[in-house]
Amino acid sequence: MKTFKTGNDVHNPCGKRVVFLWCLHCERTYRRGECREIDGLQMCPYEGCDGDTVFDGWAWGTVREDHPDYPAIPIPGVVYPLYTDEKGK
Repeated sequence: MKTFKTGNDVHNPCGKRVVFLWCLHCERTYRRGECREIDGLQMCPYEGCDGDTVFDGWAWGTVREDHPDYPAIPIPGVVYPLYTDEKGK
């Protein structure tokens, strides 16, 4: 079940100007403040992902620095790999 947190309730070190976060575990994006609460922890909002929003949520702009072909506004649920093989896939 997804929850949306705002203000000081958002547990992520990225600045308040960051709108989209990228999950290191499932490589999908979500809006800052979206999460699943599990045992008091804010986890990635995608079911089945074990990433948390504090350590595993990266600013989308940071990921785009190495992938300028990724959209400025990411599509929810789409996997955006951080690394690709030598053929670019």
